[in-house]
Amino acid sequence: MNKVRLNRVLFFVFLAILSIGMLAGCAAKLPEGYDEAELKSSAEKVIDLLNQRDGDGLTALMTEEMKVGLTEDVQAQIFALLDESGSMQEITDMRVGSSEENGVTFAFVVAKVKYENRDITYTIGFDLDYNLAGLYLK
Repeated sequence: MNKVRLNRVLFFVFLAILSIGMLAGCAAKLPEGYDEAELKSSAEKVIDLLNQRDGDGLTALMTEEMKVGLTEDVQAQIFALLDESGSMQEITDMRVGSSEENGVTFAFVVAKVKYENRDITYTIGFDLDYNLAGLYLK
């Protein structure tokens, strides 16, 4: 599957998280109930599961809404992109922020990750229970 199709699928599936990702540059105080260290740790766990190609582990972390959008087929496309990227070298930067969508508050982590063949920026959203509520790769 080509990169254009992968990007199109991810765009539609994670449209909400895309809007959150645009706010990443804004300095936003985390809402009550979120802890910055726990957010970063949860984001690292998601990145590790993706790098291990552990779809079951990833699904176990998801909200019910994410399970609908981040199907096995979409996960396979993400894994193919990661295969092309080579081995993960390091997380070079992590920033946290928050957004409100339809009265629901989410926190997100924007993580820049260096891979052997390219850099990938992850925007990973979490609900108040630190369940995976959004994922966007760029």
